[in-house]
Amino acid sequence: MITLPDYKVMGDDGQEYGPVSAEQIRQWITEQRLERKTPVQPPDSRDWVFLESLPEFAALFQPPAPLPVRRRRKWPLVLVLFVLAGLAIVALKIFHPH
Repeated sequence: MITLPDYKVMGDDGQEYGPVSAEQIRQWITEQRLERKTPVQPPDSRDWVFLESLPEFAALFQPPAPLPVRRRRKWPLVLVLFVLAGLAIVALKIFHPH
């Protein structure tokens, strides 16, 4: 019988859970019970890492939503162009009187 590696998971309550199988972790990710920054202790390791850093789970997380694109308002540019056009007309009247 082949046994799959087991992981330990640190819950939001600070308690260690496990050992749990990779399949159980995948299910918890799907159920949104675990998130990217959930501390996990991989098999044969003494270190805790974030769940998103493990290649076997990283692909299960949806990419973060992109930041909304801010549209630049055109009215400041229109206002500047209007003022410049007015200054140009005034300058023409001053330097080229009829």
